[in-house]
Amino acid sequence: MRRFAFTLLAGAFLPSLAGAAAAQGFGVYEQGTCTMGRAGVAAARPCADGSAIFFNPAGLAGLSGNRASLGVTLIAASGSFTDDFLGDETPLDNPLIPVPNLYITHAFSPKLTAGIGVFAPYGLETKWPTENFEGRFVGYNTDLASIYIQPTIGYQLHDRLKVGVGLAYITSHLRLHQRSDLSQQIVPPTLAALFPTPLPAGTRFAALGVPTGTDFADAELTVSGSGFAVNFGAILRVNDRLTIGGHWLTRKTITYDGDAVFNPVATGLEVPVTIGTCPVCVPAGTPIDGLVAAGFDPGGPLADGAVSTSIIMPPQGSLGFAYDMTDTWTVMADYHLVVWGWFNKIEIDFDRFPNDTLADIELHPSNEDTHGFRIGTEYRTSPKLMLRGGYLYHSAASPSEFVTPLLPEGARNEFTIGAGFEATPSLHVDLGYQYIKQNDRRGTVNTALGNTGLYRFSAHLLGVGLSYTF
Repeated sequence: MRRFAFTLLAGAFLPSLAGAAAAQGFGVYEQGTCTMGRAGVAAARPCADGSAIFFNPAGLAGLSGNRASLGVTLIAASGSFTDDFLGDETPLDNPLIPVPNLYITHAFSPKLTAGIGVFAPYGLETKWPTENFEGRFVGYNTDLASIYIQPTIGYQLHDRLKVGVGLAYITSHLRLHQRSDLSQQIVPPTLAALFPTPLPAGTRFAALGVPTGTDFADAELTVSGSGFAVNFGAILRVNDRLTIGGHWLTRKTITYDGDAVFNPVATGLEVPVTIGTCPVCVPAGTPIDGLVAAGFDPGGPLADGAVSTSIIMPPQGSLGFAYDMTDTWTVMADYHLVVWGWFNKIEIDFDRFPNDTLADIELHPSNEDTHGFRIGTEYRTSPKLMLRGGYLYHSAASPSEFVTPLLPEGARNEFTIGAGFEATPSLHVDLGYQYIKQNDRRGTVNTALGNTGLYRFSAHLLGVGLSYTF
């Protein structure tokens, strides 16, 4: 039964923790409503709402006064898995997911501005039904949130050059749920020995007639960890119309510690015939749930216990330009790189489980760096109203041989629109909408069988941001 714990962790920490939110891998790039409206383009000209703390710290330089910005992006994801064999389609059961952000800045001088931001550049949530969905044995609910708290400074080195740097404290939390299939579990030796001809070691419950897909246990893994990363960037004004810029957020390996909790799920099955010779026997009609209950007791193979592992928050960066076509119209473009190739080794430590006999596990997922191409524009229709729009495309991080319910990530096309308007001389309001269309991708709900079906995914995102100057 210990293999259940292995499956829970191995499946969870492979790179198919795909962007259930809105970006490559398990990255989330929607960290400001203004920037979201122009497809995330911000390397050369971040919005004046403090979100430069994430998108390019150099953008803080030149921000005047005091500013406080608060925003949230609501993500409504939909998707499904269609099985090759039966043609059954199982819909994704995701809730509406909020992704908040907060930025506060203060200008110490015309050249120096400092601030602090709270945002979540890595995270996801995926949820599938547990009834009649084979993928529940890989994972049916994943919730990952990595929150960055980043003090930042931006400084004007020259009339044409700005630089900035921030030190981010990361606090990360992960919760996973998975079911276990009784038919695939090994018959305990004490039970196997009761048969007239003792069952061979390694015999599974399927050989005793237990149907495939019989839920008997539900696991919840809850772990957390922390660390630090550095975010730095620069912006160069080439001439009165053209600006170029870029930033880089360093990688950090987060070590997670926590607990795994295993709860029994009633099967309702009974032993069809008496096994053994009474009084040392298992009478016909004995609930099978009672035969496996000891596995959940302290010291049993499914006893609650501690666990640790690690995840790399990969490095990422952007490079782009902004060009003023006219005094009221700007076009912008960014190239965005996330080095998921660093995410290539996972070590799972089971040593602290009670009576553990399973050796530590080392995995080597084959990840691919992702490349994003973003084009955005802004048009000022009046001193109080700005209209925005954009398009972006990015490649996938997950290898084709491991696309699972945790979520099936793939290459995506995304379209955005947005607007910003001055509600009062001190209050600015931003609205943004983003549509994600992911390419259909073949994947699995049973890693032993390979890719056996088709995943579909799309999402609607709505962002609202408020920025107050004082």
